[in-house]
Amino acid sequence: MEEKGQLSAEYILFLGFVLVIVLAIAWYVGDQSEQNSIATAARLGAENASTKIGIMNISTTPIRVEKVNMTSGNNINITIILSNSNLSAAQKQAILIGAQQSIEEQGFTVNNAGNKLAIITSKHNYTISLA
Repeated sequence: MEEKGQLSAEYILFLGFVLVIVLAIAWYVGDQSEQNSIATAARLGAENASTKIGIMNISTTPIRVEKVNMTSGNNINITIILSNSNLSAAQKQAILIGAQQSIEEQGFTVNNAGNKLAIITSKHNYTISLA
């Protein structure tokens, strides 16, 4: 009878160890998922807004989102790099508003601070700007 008790204790210890590993992996994956969701939404919103600017104003040079740079850590800076850096303040603001709308559609709360967007989540603080 003692062997059955020992087997149960070993089984419980093993399951506890596996549970700790699974929870650690889930926490890491959730963190990466949040970062990817915000960066992707910012890029798509900027692309949609820049396309709208090009359609509404034919004389404007086409604007393309070249890439999105993102730092790591607790305070994450996301910089959207555009193909045309000679944009008016109104065009830059329109692109940031497009990114803001796209991020808000993902369920995040965005504070528009003029030339930057700020997002505060339970894991990170994000600052999004145009280069």
